[in-house]
Amino acid sequence: MVERKYIAPNAITAANMFLGYLSITASIAGDFSKAIWFIILAMVCDGLDGKTARKLDAFSEFGKEFDSFCDAISFGLAPGILVYSVLKNPEYFGVVESLKSVDTMKSFVIPISFIYALCGVMRLVKFNIVTTASSEKDDFSGMPIPSGASVVCSYLLFVEVVKTNFGMNLFSIEVFVGLTLLAAILMVSTIPFKTPDKVFGFVPKKLTIPFVVLVLVTLKYSMFIVTCYYILVNLTKFFTERSKEDVE
Repeated sequence: MVERKYIAPNAITAANMFLGYLSITASIAGDFSKAIWFIILAMVCDGLDGKTARKLDAFSEFGKEFDSFCDAISFGLAPGILVYSVLKNPEYFGVVESLKSVDTMKSFVIPISFIYALCGVMRLVKFNIVTTASSEKDDFSGMPIPSGASVVCSYLLFVEVVKTNFGMNLFSIEVFVGLTLLAAILMVSTIPFKTPDKVFGFVPKKLTIPFVVLVLVTLKYSMFIVTCYYILVNLTKFFTERSKEDVE
């Protein structure tokens, strides 16, 4: 008999996987906007299941493994299929010029999208090997997979809203592919990544709620900015410390 305290966090984790599944179906149907938002909602569930488990003291090895398998779907496979679908149909984002380069890029669609999904799954395997289920949230070795998914989704979300509101098409296949591969590399790297609460620790506690509200209200713009900031802060810290060690 499963203890009642484990039901809520595992149900939220299952919702995470369901949203990832919905994202995949939306990508296949060519509805990229829905595919992106399903992944974003899965991120919300991914954050809530951990908070719920800490609140209920409901940590277990099953929960850790279940969470990773669901993350593999929502933040590994779903974004991978989104990348595949976007690169197969770049006209969705208004790419009509440079057809020769577009056709050339299409020949690399499967390798690029698969590399992202593969690196995401490898990231989760490494995470499960080196961590145990607990209430403590340590820093990461390599970029966490939700951040990898955020790189892919936030860029598409940003260019879509800019095009809709300002009539400017900022979508670039080269940039999109570059960001996708960068996310894949960072996920399987050994670069230390601090938890988001530490990176954004500069926000005073009394302004935390207004800051979160501001990010949510402007999410279509702010998600890409926040994601880039999170990555840049961690990379800057890593390379700064490494250069100091080389000098010494």
